[in-house]
Amino acid sequence: MKFVRTSRSVSRIALLTPYDGGNLGDGAIQEALISNFRRFDPQSWICGITLNPERTATLHSIPCYLLAVNSRPHYTVKTRSGPADSLDLPKGLPGGGVSGDFFSRWMGRARSSLLLKPIKFLFRFMKEIRHVFRSYYLLRRIDLLLVAGGGQLDEEWGGIWGHPYALMKWSILARVAGTEIAFLSVGGCRIESRISRQFVKVALYLAYYRSYRDEGSRQIALGISRNADGPVVPDLAFSFPLTRNQPVMESGRKPIRVGVSPIAFARPGLWPMERIAIYTRYMTELSAFVASLLQSGMSVMLFSSSTPDDQTFQDLRDRVSSQIEKGDLVRLSSRDVVTVGELVEVLRSVDLVVASRLHGLLLSFLTGKPSLGISYDRKVQRLMEDMDQASYCLDIRSFTCRELLDAFLDLQTKAGLIPQKLADIRHRYEILLENQYRLIAERLSPGSYGLNPLCSPAASSAPARGSDSDAARLP
Repeated sequence: MKFVRTSRSVSRIALLTPYDGGNLGDGAIQEALISNFRRFDPQSWICGITLNPERTATLHSIPCYLLAVNSRPHYTVKTRSGPADSLDLPKGLPGGGVSGDFFSRWMGRARSSLLLKPIKFLFRFMKEIRHVFRSYYLLRRIDLLLVAGGGQLDEEWGGIWGHPYALMKWSILARVAGTEIAFLSVGGCRIESRISRQFVKVALYLAYYRSYRDEGSRQIALGISRNADGPVVPDLAFSFPLTRNQPVMESGRKPIRVGVSPIAFARPGLWPMERIAIYTRYMTELSAFVASLLQSGMSVMLFSSSTPDDQTFQDLRDRVSSQIEKGDLVRLSSRDVVTVGELVEVLRSVDLVVASRLHGLLLSFLTGKPSLGISYDRKVQRLMEDMDQASYCLDIRSFTCRELLDAFLDLQTKAGLIPQKLADIRHRYEILLENQYRLIAERLSPGSYGLNPLCSPAASSAPARGSDSDAARLP
């Protein structure tokens, strides 16, 4: 029986992301999407498609569904029962819920006797087939599948059969189910394998709209397919709903409080690229920098915006403690951060920030904090350039404590001039993002919203969907 989509007053949107609740940059993007789409349509029904449905549903108060069922290295699927065999549709979805209890129990019994690789492969294959059917069943009831924000065009975390495969699978299923697909302000990272490039090429081709968070990401997409063109629209986290009502730095306050966010870059067991020499050198230089701040009378708070980085705190503290007196060490603290709101509180409580994660820096800019970036990736360097802060960006592979101190002292001197510059850039970004939200909202509810011509060039980049060439172009 052919499924026929009927018109309905409530728009149903699915947000697809390789997010498990631990990366607060991805969390900020999800909050931005939810709040902004509900500004246009308060009745819209929004669900998530993530690697950890239970946790992300709790954090963002939306029903969530499994993105994948077979874990890969650094691309881990998490469910209530541990292994990814719980595939119930999100609560709150009309028509959802087909019992899989017998299948799950059978799989649980069989798992203990899986001794041969072919049988293990068959087990994973059967789970994947079941997930395909259930994902299709979900998408039949969704109007728009949004691949939104973050480093979505990437094979480093999970390899070929991680996110590149997931993007292709969900895009094909959406097309078959009659659900539209859009890529919003996505980032491009590492896509080197020919198979990964083919997977991503298919996913990008099937989308009616694509935009990229920076020019480098756009060029990565164009290197995969010349038909993947689209506008550059700032990172969605710039549209995170944030009240800005406090000064950046209280003059004369002592001690000065510095937020330092170390990163687990290249640390064995925590990063796909394991280079102990790079990580050790980074920790050595950063610890010397933190020790210098403490010896000068400043207060330092360690925080992270991504779960793996929490495990670097003790490494850093051990190195710092060997370089300073106990009296200075009392001004070194750490803060466990679980939600985006808690991260914003930390950023607001400090005067200056030193960080490496893209969204750790981005959110510090949103709160108006002068920030120094230790870049591990092109995207961090590009953010610092776009925010006119390139002089405060150092390379994680080559920076020294002395260079970091010099840049920090210069940043401290000019701290009073930076907030207004950040605010001006942020305002321009908010306009571009508002136009993009309107563009997508108009697609869901034609004629309901006025469009700003700033985004009109995006329409010309949308590929045709079948024979409906008019529908392929944005309104």
